Amino acid sequence: MEPNDATTDDDRDWELFLQADPGDQNAFRELVGRHFRAAIGFCTQVLNDPQLAEDVVQKGFVKLFGARDRYSRQARFRTLLFRVLLRLCINELQRKKVARPFTDLEDEESEPIQSRIKDGRGELPEEEVERKELGEMIRAAVMTLNPKHRAALYLREYEQLAYADVATALDATLSEVKIWIHRGRQAVQQRLRPYLERGERVR
Repeated sequence: MEPNDATTDDDRDWELFLQADPGDQNAFRELVGRHFRAAIGFCTQVLNDPQLAEDVVQKGFVKLFGARDRYSRQARFRTLLFRVLLRLCINELQRKKVARPFTDLEDEESEPIQSRIKDGRGELPEEEVERKELGEMIRAAVMTLNPKHRAALYLREYEQLAYADVATALDATLSEVKIWIHRGRQAVQQRLRPYLERGERVR
């Protein structure tokens, strides 16, 4: 990626955002298309509910564009979007008290991993089973964090936002964000320790 690619993308985002009124549906659709997948991933991580995440993302875009005149370009557009989405996610968590078991986002099926180990063709490869097990352990560790801490870890590790951008998105100080991310990483490492130690014994 060229050094100015991110800036160029953000320039385009803000250009589309300013154009995206009822008279310019093409600009609206393009901007939604540029950020929809990232928005879904973020909200799913915070809410632990893919269907609810999709509803929140739709509300988020409507809310953002409905109040377009209130915003100025003081941050990246995606950072602003995450900030709006986080507030909506927290509102949903408080309203519905979401506490469902985390589902594997890489699989559309919802049954536990144990029931997917065998199929009509026999057992899944050992590496595949281990990969799924590791993924579920990581997600279980992340889900022990509170929503803002989960959001901070997701934005840093998956979206690869700078710490300053994470702080802006979460309406937090830089030091708070660094602490949240550090604690999140520690939680994952602690949850994975038995798994990693087991691997060392096998070797």
